[in-house]
Amino acid sequence: MESVFEREQAVLPSLCDFNATLSISSIAGMFMDIAMYHAESLGIGFTGFNERGLFWITVRTKIKILRNANMAQMVKVSTWPEAAGMLKCNRDYEITDENGIIAQGRTEWAVIDKETHTLQKAKGIYPEGLEISPKRVLSEPFEKLKDNFEGVLIGKYTVRSIDTDYGRHMNNVAYIRATEGLFSTKELEKKPIRELEIHYVNSSFEGETLSFFADKHEEYTDIKAVKEDGTTAVIVRIK
Repeated sequence: MESVFEREQAVLPSLCDFNATLSISSIAGMFMDIAMYHAESLGIGFTGFNERGLFWITVRTKIKILRNANMAQMVKVSTWPEAAGMLKCNRDYEITDENGIIAQGRTEWAVIDKETHTLQKAKGIYPEGLEISPKRVLSEPFEKLKDNFEGVLIGKYTVRSIDTDYGRHMNNVAYIRATEGLFSTKELEKKPIRELEIHYVNSSFEGETLSFFADKHEEYTDIKAVKEDGTTAVIVRIK
């Protein structure tokens, strides 16, 4: 039973941005994918949870890019869970090559009942005998992001069928891709996104239009995606 799960992967063209380097939304996708592989091997992935009427949801995600990964190069993606709390648990990630760390990340997960959507106990969710790795990345805690800023409207996005997942709501990575797409290539060349933290607040569904408002500071920019009913879907901090 592997406490740390690893797999080699090529940086494919579909994962790259306009600079032919691994995009931050693709990094988020790679993290989500390897978490699925590891969870499946532990019997707590989609297959095992579906039989039990349970479903994993991501509460928060944090990503740091230390350097670029180029198209066609091989990288190693690694993940491991932290000890589960009563209702939530963290999972860590790294993307590396022969020269060291490319990107690191952490996600906070919760378990919900598939029918009632109520939170279930996360404590004891891992199979017996799984040794929790002491290794940690991004030692600082998640930010306390708030949506109580007015901000400047910087874009709108209508949720499409291709943005939705098995739960019929907007996929976690689709929010990051939509946020990434708010900026022009000229803006991203001048100031590339090196760190992103996203908090998932309320689900969005196909056909809904999200309005993105930005509150810019010297060291970071906070962005909130507001649904048509006025509630916040996600809050994002980028650096």
